[in-house]
Amino acid sequence: MRHAPLRWVVRPDESREREVGVDPDQDRPRTALVAGGTGALGGAVVELLLEAGERVCVPWVDSAEADRLRDTHAAAEREGVLRLSECDAANPDQLAALLDVLRADWGPLWLGCSLAGGWAGGAAVGDLDDVALLDRMLRVNLRTALVVAREGLRHMGSAGGRLVFVGSRAVERPAAGQAAYTAAKAGVLSLVATLAVELRGSGRTANAVVPKVIDTPANRRAMPDARHDRWVPPRAIAKVIAWLAGPDAWLVSGAAIPVHGDS
Repeated sequence: MRHAPLRWVVRPDESREREVGVDPDQDRPRTALVAGGTGALGGAVVELLLEAGERVCVPWVDSAEADRLRDTHAAAEREGVLRLSECDAANPDQLAALLDVLRADWGPLWLGCSLAGGWAGGAAVGDLDDVALLDRMLRVNLRTALVVAREGLRHMGSAGGRLVFVGSRAVERPAAGQAAYTAAKAGVLSLVATLAVELRGSGRTANAVVPKVIDTPANRRAMPDARHDRWVPPRAIAKVIAWLAGPDAWLVSGAAIPVHGDS
């Protein structure tokens, strides 16, 4: 597959800056896949992408969550710029089939974003009865990210593209009883670093945001006595993701960007 050539641009200050692969106005609107787009963070990302004029597809496995997103963006769905499709993003065959249809209808993929994830803890490694918890954490956090990366890259065009994932500060500061979750999120960050090497010079990038605690209704219910005012709202993190998903982020790849504020 041929990619857009590298271009050297002379700036007014005579500095030379390499621009990799994209014209900011090329192929607008661009096509985005947001796995986990029915969640709190994913919903904020979907909203910002739609506001930016992009086409967004959200695979879903929970019909109630999909209906909530559909109700929120009913106009976008009617206008054909938002598509909600029943699909397990951790299943390569299902995601490949979805992206085949998406490419036929909307053109090459620009953004593959995996915000799907889940947390579980409570048991030290020596007290685990089996490895089912590890399997579950790996599937929902790491496998989904890898499948989105693989199929996303296979469905991108010559203009380049973006891959964006979500890590966790727990990788940097592990807590007792969270080994399975922390291992899965460490895998996501390792995936991002590897992708950055593999995609060098292609006009495609891979990055992750690294939150601590996101200010969501579910987290408030789980931790009612915490300092909620120090938590970061989903839309603030979504703005970072939206920038990483855009053409101006061509110079950032392989990054794990902390988005935990002062929490």
